[in-house]
Amino acid sequence: MARSFVMALAAVATLALVVPAHAQDGGANVWLKSACANCHGNLADGDGDPAYPPGPSLRKTKLDADLLRETISCGRPGTKMPFHLDGAYTKTSCYGVPVGAVPDQTAKGAQLTEQQIKTLVDFLVANVVGQARLNKKYCAAFNEGNQNAPECLQYPQ
Repeated sequence: MARSFVMALAAVATLALVVPAHAQDGGANVWLKSACANCHGNLADGDGDPAYPPGPSLRKTKLDADLLRETISCGRPGTKMPFHLDGAYTKTSCYGVPVGAVPDQTAKGAQLTEQQIKTLVDFLVANVVGQARLNKKYCAAFNEGNQNAPECLQYPQ
């Protein structure tokens, strides 16, 4: 019995080392839930479907984690980038503007919690930002760690 437990524990520990962080933190799930791919592309490289407004490549972004968090939370008034933080502007100040009404020409997005946005930003920083050259590893981050997912087969190791 103890031997089986030790073997199971070793298997779980090995799996934790092999499976990318997104499987543990849910960042890829938040990405999907928020429909980020509609504008930023399935792998965040800005290859959005022509039916959606084109979003910039997050792989080439110059935004750091704090600016990503603010942009995702508060959107970009006057652009197609929606705000995703539940209560942005009305309960939480954005861009230093006092709490009040949502500014005109500001689209509402997925309505995420602060923790979900942190999880998404952590995922993006770990798997996307600065990774302009796509490979199986970065594709797998969006596919439950599966480097052999059909959409990942086109990329080199």
